[in-house]
Amino acid sequence: CNAFAAIVNAFTDCVPLVIIFGHSSRKQLAKGMLQEVPYLDTFQTMAKWTFSIPSPERVPEVFRRAFTLCQSGRPGPVIIEVPQDISMAQAELPPYQKMRRVRFGPDPDDVDSLLQLMQQSKKPLIYAGRGAVWSGATEDLVRLAEAYALPVMATLPAKGAMPEDHPLCLGLGGYPRAVYSTGQAKKFAEDADLVVAIGCSFRQHATSSWLPKPAHAKLVQVDIDPAELHKNYNADLAILSDVKLFLQALLQRGQQTLGNWRKGMAGAVSEEIRELKREWMDSWNPRLTSDEIPINPYRACWDIAHRLDRHNTILLHDAGVTRAYVSHHYEALFPTGFIGFGGTSAMGWSVPAAMGAKLAHPDKTVVNVTGDGSFGLTGMEIETAARNDIRTLTVILNNESLGASRETLHDRFKGHEIGVSLKGDYAAMARALGAYGEQVVEPRGLPGAVDRALAHPGPALLEVAVKPLEARPWR
Repeated sequence: CNAFAAIVNAFTDCVPLVIIFGHSSRKQLAKGMLQEVPYLDTFQTMAKWTFSIPSPERVPEVFRRAFTLCQSGRPGPVIIEVPQDISMAQAELPPYQKMRRVRFGPDPDDVDSLLQLMQQSKKPLIYAGRGAVWSGATEDLVRLAEAYALPVMATLPAKGAMPEDHPLCLGLGGYPRAVYSTGQAKKFAEDADLVVAIGCSFRQHATSSWLPKPAHAKLVQVDIDPAELHKNYNADLAILSDVKLFLQALLQRGQQTLGNWRKGMAGAVSEEIRELKREWMDSWNPRLTSDEIPINPYRACWDIAHRLDRHNTILLHDAGVTRAYVSHHYEALFPTGFIGFGGTSAMGWSVPAAMGAKLAHPDKTVVNVTGDGSFGLTGMEIETAARNDIRTLTVILNNESLGASRETLHDRFKGHEIGVSLKGDYAAMARALGAYGEQVVEPRGLPGAVDRALAHPGPALLEVAVKPLEARPWR
């Protein structure tokens, strides 16, 4: 039951997982054993495959299929149920063999059709989604952009698919326009006459609730899942393929057919991006440098970002308004340098996720930015981090409320609030659980507090008192 939100998150964000459930002994099924619940029936629609192991001899077969399915095609969770009597049984089993994902490339005719569209295009744009990251295609993405001076924008779950300090990177974007689009991405998306979307699902936030597709632009959609093709927008060209194999095929075929297309344009494209980015940042500077007390949350995230080595840091965010405050102006420099989510926005996911990121990458600094509301769901895991010496930094942007819900009430019910106010001393809670804890109430205190927390040899928590109801300019 405790895994429910994690499994739903994994399903909507295409995370390859194998989850193993215990269950009652087969001889005692339907007798009312403690925690006897039809788990597989419950999760059938949120997993790629569910199966109950009927005998110990079938364990190799079942897990061979499980690990192949979870990572091949559209990645996602697989759930294996192990009855108690099976888990206690003994059997002679063959040695374990690691299973690789099964990939398939594009139809060569589709690649040629895309190359024709590219040759006709004056303002092409690459739109990268999480599929580019899962397929390991990020280096190929950069090669394509540099080969033909192609500007690249990314969905929120794909932030960092192209290093965001690269001169051809537009940062966060969406098509036709995302809730979190940067100014430069918005402008390039409006002007594009060809958009090549790779591994994108065109979800609500990435489309500003499905704005109409511009009539002047051609849309090419590349995805490994046929169910995604033409789903939310009618693509002018749909290509079914693994993203990495698609990009490699496009690069190889492009060398033979594109010739001097867009040769020498990298400087002009990069300069346009640089100027648009400067204008966009100028519009944000009042918030990023504000001396307000309580602290402006954009200022808090901006100052924290500047104390981090982005080449060696994994940054996570939680649900609600925190995502808006942290995602825009932190430049992710590698594909897993920023871990967000796109499908469910489950509150509280980031505290345990940060612990997982640290265990997977012990050499990286792992920082998790969350709100006080989200922290309330999983905050006790700080004790787990302290007990197991999992060195993460949790930053709580404490606006004493469920921020997104509070915004909704103010927008729709003229400020009438019900059940959105919170109170807590989270720094004291962290110390009580064995971690480092410190409160920050003034902007000038942020740099030193971040440095002290990062220097602590174990898990640390900073509680930053931030301004409630800080306006989001795109709303």
